[in-house]
Amino acid sequence: MKKNFRRAKTKVGEKSFNKIIKAGKILFAESGYHSTSINDIIAKAKVAVGTYYIYFNSKLALYHYLLDEYQDKIRESAREATKGLTSRKDIERAGLKAFIMYVIKEPLAYKLIWESLFVNEKIFKDYYQSFSESYVENLQKHLDKGELRDDIDLETVSFILMGIANFVGLQILFKDNPQETDVDFVVNETMKLLNRGLFN
Repeated sequence: MKKNFRRAKTKVGEKSFNKIIKAGKILFAESGYHSTSINDIIAKAKVAVGTYYIYFNSKLALYHYLLDEYQDKIRESAREATKGLTSRKDIERAGLKAFIMYVIKEPLAYKLIWESLFVNEKIFKDYYQSFSESYVENLQKHLDKGELRDDIDLETVSFILMGIANFVGLQILFKDNPQETDVDFVVNETMKLLNRGLFN
């Protein structure tokens, strides 16, 4: 999905690039995509107009970049948390916890990702379909091992699991000052349902 952006080639450039990224995250989350202008981003980042266009062709290009960055970091946190695990139950548990812990640190990710539906429906669709495709590929390996029920469509399962992660993540974010013990509780409760409905 990464389009129409260029990486900085110097340390000074990297500093400006990161300022633009930070400003974009804050303003898109606070005001929304349509109410945020490139001039707003430039003013917040304290960079020149020309500097913005060195790295991004448009406002949408920056939005694309931020969505991709969140997606990459969510996947990276899941990979790190599930490294070395072989049981699908253990992978689901660790992956769910990693996702929730990530959004506690990056709550702006929720607003940015969900707002993409109103920015460009294709961006929103591609975001979740790419997650689904990756999920299905990994679930299939464990279905072949006999760990999962074989009478449920895996694409549907992938969207169910993404939906669960999204909303129990909100359950945690709605709490004041959520702790890791809160995360462990909702993950354990979620696994009770999955143990009875998905796994053999």
